Amino acid sequence: MREAIVNFPKQFKYEPKVENAVGHLVKFERFALMGMGGSALIGDLIKKLDPDLDIVVHKGYGLPRGVDLNGRLLIFVSYSGNTEETLDAFDYALKAGHHLAVVGTGGKLLDKAKKIGILYVELPNTDVQPRVSLGFQIRAVLTLMQQSGLYKEVGKLATVNFKGLEKEGEKLAKGIAGKIPLIYASGDNGTIAYNWKIKFNETGKIPAFWSVLPEANHNEINGFGGTEKKLSNFVCLFIKDDRDHSRVKKRMTVLGAVYKELGLSVKTIPLKGKSEAQKLFGSLILGDWTAYYTAKVYGNEANEVPLVKKFKKLIG
Repeated sequence: MREAIVNFPKQFKYEPKVENAVGHLVKFERFALMGMGGSALIGDLIKKLDPDLDIVVHKGYGLPRGVDLNGRLLIFVSYSGNTEETLDAFDYALKAGHHLAVVGTGGKLLDKAKKIGILYVELPNTDVQPRVSLGFQIRAVLTLMQQSGLYKEVGKLATVNFKGLEKEGEKLAKGIAGKIPLIYASGDNGTIAYNWKIKFNETGKIPAFWSVLPEANHNEINGFGGTEKKLSNFVCLFIKDDRDHSRVKKRMTVLGAVYKELGLSVKTIPLKGKSEAQKLFGSLILGDWTAYYTAKVYGNEANEVPLVKKFKKLIG
Protein backbone atom coordinates (compact mmCIF):
# COMPACT_ATOMS: atom_id res chain seq x y z
CA MET A 1 0.00 0.00 0.00
CA ARG A 2 2.79 2.43 0.86
CA GLU A 3 4.37 2.04 -2.58
CA ALA A 4 0.98 2.58 -4.24
CA ILE A 5 0.47 5.87 -2.39
CA VAL A 6 4.02 7.06 -3.11
CA ASN A 7 3.59 6.34 -6.82
CA PHE A 8 0.02 7.61 -7.08
CA PRO A 9 0.88 10.96 -8.80
CA LYS A 10 2.52 9.02 -11.64
CA GLN A 11 -0.95 7.78 -12.61
CA PHE A 12 -1.71 11.23 -13.99
CA LYS A 13 0.80 10.57 -16.79
CA TYR A 14 -1.38 7.73 -18.04
CA GLU A 15 -2.55 8.11 -21.66
CA PRO A 16 -5.71 5.99 -22.09
CA LYS A 17 -6.45 4.25 -25.37
CA VAL A 18 -10.11 4.12 -26.36
CA GLU A 19 -10.98 0.90 -28.18
CA ASN A 20 -13.74 0.72 -30.79
CA ALA A 21 -13.51 4.50 -31.11
CA VAL A 22 -14.26 4.62 -34.84
CA GLY A 23 -17.93 5.37 -35.29
CA HIS A 24 -18.61 5.30 -31.54
CA LEU A 25 -16.52 8.03 -29.91
CA VAL A 26 -18.67 11.07 -30.60
CA LYS A 27 -19.08 14.25 -28.58
CA PHE A 28 -21.65 14.07 -25.78
CA GLU A 29 -22.79 16.92 -23.56
CA ARG A 30 -24.56 14.77 -20.99
CA PHE A 31 -23.23 11.78 -19.08
CA ALA A 32 -24.02 9.13 -16.49
CA LEU A 33 -21.39 7.21 -14.56
CA MET A 34 -22.24 3.83 -13.07
CA GLY A 35 -20.03 2.28 -10.42
CA MET A 36 -19.50 1.42 -6.79
CA GLY A 37 -16.99 2.48 -4.16
CA GLY A 38 -13.87 4.14 -5.52
CA SER A 39 -15.03 3.68 -9.10
CA ALA A 40 -18.21 5.68 -8.49
CA LEU A 41 -16.12 8.30 -6.73
CA ILE A 42 -14.65 9.26 -10.10
CA GLY A 43 -17.97 10.78 -11.13
CA ASP A 44 -18.18 12.75 -7.90
CA LEU A 45 -14.61 14.03 -8.34
CA ILE A 46 -15.34 15.18 -11.88
CA LYS A 47 -18.48 16.99 -10.70
CA LYS A 48 -16.39 18.64 -8.00
CA LEU A 49 -13.80 19.83 -10.56
CA ASP A 50 -16.46 21.12 -12.96
CA PRO A 51 -19.87 21.64 -11.31
CA ASP A 52 -21.37 22.76 -14.63
CA LEU A 53 -20.92 19.34 -16.24
CA ASP A 54 -24.16 17.41 -16.66
CA ILE A 55 -23.16 14.09 -15.11
CA VAL A 56 -25.35 11.73 -13.11
CA VAL A 57 -23.64 9.28 -10.74
CA HIS A 58 -25.46 6.01 -10.06
CA LYS A 59 -24.34 3.64 -7.30
CA GLY A 60 -26.49 0.55 -7.33
CA TYR A 61 -28.42 -2.03 -9.32
CA GLY A 62 -30.46 -1.27 -12.41
CA LEU A 63 -30.64 2.26 -13.78
CA PRO A 64 -31.32 5.53 -11.94
CA ARG A 65 -35.00 6.41 -11.70
CA GLY A 66 -36.34 9.80 -12.66
CA VAL A 67 -33.38 10.55 -14.93
CA ASP A 68 -33.60 10.88 -18.70
CA LEU A 69 -30.72 8.73 -19.94
CA ASN A 70 -31.47 9.27 -23.61
CA GLY A 71 -28.73 11.26 -25.30
CA ARG A 72 -26.27 10.56 -22.49
CA LEU A 73 -23.08 8.56 -22.66
CA LEU A 74 -23.35 5.93 -19.93
CA ILE A 75 -19.89 5.08 -18.59
CA PHE A 76 -19.60 1.90 -16.53
CA VAL A 77 -16.55 1.87 -14.28
CA SER A 78 -15.43 -1.22 -12.41
CA TYR A 79 -11.76 -1.61 -11.61
CA SER A 80 -12.04 -5.40 -11.34
CA GLY A 81 -14.71 -5.64 -14.02
CA ASN A 82 -16.72 -7.97 -11.79
CA THR A 83 -18.71 -5.57 -9.61
CA GLU A 84 -22.16 -7.13 -9.28
CA GLU A 85 -24.18 -3.91 -9.20
CA THR A 86 -22.34 -2.37 -12.16
CA LEU A 87 -22.77 -5.52 -14.26
CA ASP A 88 -26.49 -5.48 -13.48
CA ALA A 89 -26.79 -1.82 -14.48
CA PHE A 90 -24.87 -2.52 -17.68
CA ASP A 91 -27.29 -5.29 -18.70
CA TYR A 92 -30.27 -3.00 -18.14
CA ALA A 93 -28.67 -0.21 -20.17
CA LEU A 94 -27.74 -2.57 -22.99
CA LYS A 95 -31.32 -3.81 -23.28
CA ALA A 96 -32.57 -0.22 -23.29
CA GLY A 97 -30.30 0.66 -26.22
CA HIS A 98 -28.34 3.45 -24.52
CA HIS A 99 -24.90 4.70 -25.56
CA LEU A 100 -22.40 2.68 -23.53
CA ALA A 101 -18.73 2.79 -22.57
CA VAL A 102 -16.70 0.69 -20.14
CA VAL A 103 -13.62 1.29 -17.99
CA GLY A 104 -11.80 -1.49 -16.10
CA THR A 105 -8.77 -3.74 -15.87
CA GLY A 106 -10.57 -6.87 -17.04
CA GLY A 107 -13.31 -9.15 -15.76
CA LYS A 108 -16.81 -9.79 -17.04
CA LEU A 109 -17.59 -6.14 -17.79
CA LEU A 110 -14.62 -5.70 -20.11
CA ASP A 111 -15.38 -9.05 -21.74
CA LYS A 112 -18.90 -7.85 -22.51
CA ALA A 113 -17.59 -4.61 -24.02
CA LYS A 114 -15.15 -6.48 -26.26
CA LYS A 115 -17.77 -8.98 -27.37
CA ILE A 116 -20.40 -6.35 -28.16
CA GLY A 117 -17.93 -3.95 -29.76
CA ILE A 118 -18.67 -0.84 -27.70
CA LEU A 119 -16.32 1.84 -26.40
CA TYR A 120 -13.95 0.71 -23.68
CA VAL A 121 -10.70 1.61 -21.97
CA GLU A 122 -8.65 -1.22 -20.50
CA LEU A 123 -6.82 0.15 -17.48
CA PRO A 124 -3.27 -0.96 -16.66
CA ASN A 125 -3.40 -3.74 -14.08
CA THR A 126 -0.71 -2.60 -11.65
CA ASP A 127 -2.01 -4.74 -8.78
CA VAL A 128 -3.07 -1.75 -6.67
CA GLN A 129 -6.36 -1.50 -4.82
CA PRO A 130 -9.19 0.36 -6.63
CA ARG A 131 -9.19 3.11 -4.00
CA VAL A 132 -5.61 4.07 -4.94
CA SER A 133 -6.15 3.84 -8.70
CA LEU A 134 -8.22 7.02 -9.03
CA GLY A 135 -5.61 8.66 -11.27
CA PHE A 136 -5.88 5.93 -13.89
CA GLN A 137 -9.65 5.90 -13.67
CA ILE A 138 -10.25 9.65 -13.90
CA ARG A 139 -7.92 9.94 -16.91
CA ALA A 140 -9.83 7.16 -18.68
CA VAL A 141 -13.26 8.61 -17.93
CA LEU A 142 -12.27 12.14 -18.97
CA THR A 143 -10.94 10.72 -22.25
CA LEU A 144 -14.27 9.05 -22.97
CA MET A 145 -16.07 12.28 -22.04
CA GLN A 146 -13.67 14.23 -24.31
CA GLN A 147 -13.14 16.80 -21.58
CA SER A 148 -9.74 17.97 -22.77
CA GLY A 149 -9.52 20.90 -20.35
CA LEU A 150 -10.01 18.79 -17.24
CA TYR A 151 -7.82 16.07 -18.72
CA LYS A 152 -4.93 18.53 -19.04
CA GLU A 153 -5.58 19.98 -15.59
CA VAL A 154 -5.35 16.64 -13.80
CA GLY A 155 -2.38 15.70 -15.99
CA LYS A 156 -0.40 18.52 -14.38
CA LEU A 157 -0.65 16.71 -11.04
CA ALA A 158 1.99 14.24 -12.23
CA THR A 159 4.67 16.89 -11.60
CA VAL A 160 3.37 18.19 -8.25
CA ASN A 161 5.46 17.37 -5.17
CA PHE A 162 3.17 15.67 -2.65
CA LYS A 163 6.00 14.11 -0.60
CA GLY A 164 5.43 16.23 2.50
CA LEU A 165 1.97 14.74 2.95
CA GLU A 166 3.30 11.43 4.28
CA LYS A 167 4.70 12.93 7.48
CA GLU A 168 1.59 15.07 7.88
CA GLY A 169 -0.62 11.99 7.56
CA GLU A 170 1.51 10.00 10.00
CA LYS A 171 1.31 12.79 12.58
CA LEU A 172 -2.46 13.08 12.16
CA ALA A 173 -2.93 9.30 12.45
CA LYS A 174 -1.02 9.21 15.73
CA GLY A 175 -2.98 12.21 16.99
CA ILE A 176 -6.36 10.54 16.46
CA ALA A 177 -5.39 7.03 17.55
CA GLY A 178 -8.01 5.31 19.65
CA LYS A 179 -10.83 7.53 18.41
CA ILE A 180 -13.56 7.26 15.77
CA PRO A 181 -13.24 9.99 13.11
CA LEU A 182 -16.18 12.23 12.27
CA ILE A 183 -15.28 14.05 9.06
CA TYR A 184 -16.99 17.33 8.21
CA ALA A 185 -16.73 19.51 5.12
CA SER A 186 -18.83 22.08 3.31
CA GLY A 187 -21.50 20.76 0.98
CA ASP A 188 -19.22 21.62 -1.94
CA ASN A 189 -16.48 19.41 -0.48
CA GLY A 190 -18.63 16.51 0.64
CA THR A 191 -16.89 14.25 -1.88
CA ILE A 192 -13.59 14.83 -0.06
CA ALA A 193 -15.09 14.04 3.35
CA TYR A 194 -16.67 10.88 1.94
CA ASN A 195 -13.33 9.79 0.46
CA TRP A 196 -11.60 10.22 3.82
CA LYS A 197 -14.29 8.05 5.40
CA ILE A 198 -13.72 5.34 2.77
CA LYS A 199 -9.96 5.39 3.35
CA PHE A 200 -10.34 5.06 7.13
CA ASN A 201 -12.70 2.11 6.58
CA GLU A 202 -10.82 0.20 3.88
CA THR A 203 -7.19 1.07 4.63
CA GLY A 204 -7.25 1.92 8.34
CA LYS A 205 -9.83 -0.77 9.19
CA ILE A 206 -11.68 1.51 11.62
CA PRO A 207 -15.22 2.95 11.68
CA ALA A 208 -15.51 6.50 10.37
CA PHE A 209 -18.41 8.79 9.50
CA TRP A 210 -18.89 11.94 7.46
CA SER A 211 -21.31 14.80 7.07
CA VAL A 212 -21.55 18.26 5.53
CA LEU A 213 -22.25 21.77 6.75
CA PRO A 214 -24.57 23.51 7.13
CA GLU A 215 -26.84 20.43 7.05
CA ALA A 216 -25.22 18.78 10.10
CA ASN A 217 -26.04 21.86 12.20
CA HIS A 218 -29.74 21.14 11.70
CA ASN A 219 -29.74 17.56 12.97
CA GLU A 220 -26.48 15.73 13.68
CA ILE A 221 -25.32 18.18 16.34
CA ASN A 222 -28.23 17.09 18.54
CA GLY A 223 -26.92 13.52 18.56
CA PHE A 224 -24.18 14.62 20.93
CA GLY A 225 -26.44 16.32 23.43
CA GLY A 226 -27.25 13.35 25.65
CA THR A 227 -24.22 11.10 25.35
CA GLU A 228 -21.45 13.15 26.98
CA LYS A 229 -19.87 10.10 28.65
CA LYS A 230 -19.05 8.54 25.28
CA LEU A 231 -17.99 11.63 23.33
CA SER A 232 -14.31 11.25 24.19
CA ASN A 233 -14.34 8.26 21.81
CA PHE A 234 -14.73 10.60 18.83
CA VAL A 235 -12.44 12.99 16.99
CA CYS A 236 -13.91 15.64 14.72
CA LEU A 237 -11.96 16.43 11.55
CA PHE A 238 -12.95 19.66 9.79
CA ILE A 239 -11.89 19.91 6.15
CA LYS A 240 -11.57 23.65 5.58
CA ASP A 241 -11.49 25.43 2.24
CA ASP A 242 -10.71 29.12 1.67
CA ARG A 243 -13.48 29.11 -0.95
CA ASP A 244 -16.18 27.97 1.46
CA HIS A 245 -19.06 30.36 2.10
CA SER A 246 -18.26 32.76 4.95
CA ARG A 247 -21.19 31.46 6.99
CA VAL A 248 -20.03 27.87 6.53
CA LYS A 249 -16.59 28.90 7.81
CA LYS A 250 -18.20 30.43 10.89
CA ARG A 251 -20.37 27.35 11.39
CA MET A 252 -17.26 25.15 11.41
CA THR A 253 -15.58 27.35 13.99
CA VAL A 254 -18.63 27.46 16.25
CA LEU A 255 -19.38 23.74 15.86
CA GLY A 256 -15.79 22.93 16.74
CA ALA A 257 -16.07 25.03 19.90
CA VAL A 258 -19.35 23.34 20.87
CA TYR A 259 -17.87 19.88 20.33
CA LYS A 260 -14.76 20.74 22.37
CA GLU A 261 -16.98 21.91 25.21
CA LEU A 262 -18.77 18.56 25.07
CA GLY A 263 -15.48 16.66 25.26
CA LEU A 264 -14.75 15.77 21.62
CA SER A 265 -11.31 16.16 20.12
CA VAL A 266 -11.29 18.61 17.20
CA LYS A 267 -8.73 18.97 14.40
CA THR A 268 -8.71 21.01 11.17
CA ILE A 269 -7.45 19.89 7.77
CA PRO A 270 -7.00 22.85 5.38
CA LEU A 271 -7.18 22.23 1.64
CA LYS A 272 -3.90 23.32 0.05
CA GLY A 273 -2.91 23.81 -3.58
CA LYS A 274 -2.53 26.23 -6.45
CA SER A 275 -5.48 24.76 -8.38
CA GLU A 276 -8.75 23.03 -7.53
CA ALA A 277 -7.28 19.75 -8.79
CA GLN A 278 -4.25 20.15 -6.51
CA LYS A 279 -6.43 20.92 -3.51
CA LEU A 280 -8.73 18.00 -4.26
CA PHE A 281 -6.15 15.30 -4.91
CA GLY A 282 -3.72 16.68 -2.33
CA SER A 283 -6.39 16.14 0.30
CA LEU A 284 -7.15 12.65 -1.01
CA ILE A 285 -3.46 11.70 -0.83
CA LEU A 286 -3.27 13.08 2.71
CA GLY A 287 -6.29 10.92 3.50
CA ASP A 288 -4.47 7.90 2.07
CA TRP A 289 -1.43 8.53 4.27
CA THR A 290 -3.53 9.16 7.37
CA ALA A 291 -5.45 5.93 6.84
CA TYR A 292 -2.25 4.00 6.07
CA TYR A 293 -0.61 5.10 9.31
CA THR A 294 -3.87 4.54 11.18
CA ALA A 295 -3.61 0.90 10.12
CA LYS A 296 -0.03 0.87 11.39
CA VAL A 297 -1.07 2.33 14.75
CA TYR A 298 -3.63 -0.46 15.24
CA GLY A 299 -1.43 -3.19 13.79
CA ASN A 300 -3.82 -3.71 10.87
CA GLU A 301 -2.93 -4.84 7.36
CA ALA A 302 -3.57 -1.80 5.16
CA ASN A 303 -4.01 -3.24 1.68
CA GLU A 304 -6.62 -5.99 1.65
CA VAL A 305 -10.34 -5.77 2.47
CA PRO A 306 -11.14 -9.16 4.05
CA LEU A 307 -14.62 -8.29 5.35
CA VAL A 308 -15.69 -7.04 1.92
CA LYS A 309 -14.50 -10.32 0.40
CA LYS A 310 -16.23 -12.34 3.10
CA PHE A 311 -19.48 -10.46 2.56
CA LYS A 312 -19.36 -11.07 -1.20
CA LYS A 313 -18.96 -14.81 -0.62
CA LEU A 314 -21.86 -14.87 1.82
CA ILE A 315 -24.30 -13.18 -0.56
CA GLY A 316 -23.22 -15.47 -3.43
